[in-house]
Amino acid sequence: MIYKKLIVIFLFSSMILSFNTNVFASQSIEIFAEKEVYSYGDFLTFTIEVSEVTGELAILYIIDEAGKKSSPIPIEISKLKTVVPSPFPFEAEVYPLGKYTLEIEYSGSSDTTEFELIDSGKIVIPSWVREFSKYWYNEEITDVEFANAIEFLIKEEIITVPHFESQENRNDVTIPTWIKISTGWWIDRMISDGEYAASIEYLIKVGIIVV
Repeated sequence: MIYKKLIVIFLFSSMILSFNTNVFASQSIEIFAEKEVYSYGDFLTFTIEVSEVTGELAILYIIDEAGKKSSPIPIEISKLKTVVPSPFPFEAEVYPLGKYTLEIEYSGSSDTTEFELIDSGKIVIPSWVREFSKYWYNEEITDVEFANAIEFLIKEEIITVPHFESQENRNDVTIPTWIKISTGWWIDRMISDGEYAASIEYLIKVGIIVV
């Protein structure tokens, strides 16, 4: 009788152990980039899928072609499928061209995906210019200070204006108020960097904006 009880206990324990092992093994994570090829000016978007929400943070690393690894980026996982859009576009000053790997870690599981970054010739205005423009849009800086940012874009050939010469110690800059409308559209990403650069370029050429 005791022998039979021991057999039952052994079988029951084996079933529990097997069940726990299967549950642990079933925990998984997968990451998918929205596109295989991105260009400067594009926004990285990727999807994380997990088999179970554990309450832990997922940790993302961005690894470039040379093997350089970014600082850990924590991502909150509150559902089985999480779409993560980047708040900033790819810029040449930050991301060199080449292949990249996204590496994700979560609750003991990990996965990777790859994408390639190319230069398609798209106009990309540095993110700091957008932030700087918000100050001008909200009238926290002067037209002269905003013109300095425009001058930088010209010098870097992001905006092209023939026969441009920098004016030292300038005190007067004429920027019509209605131009703030297109600036607001650009700040809110209702128009592209290329469209905004073209409008500024035109206004400089015809003398509406004088820098």
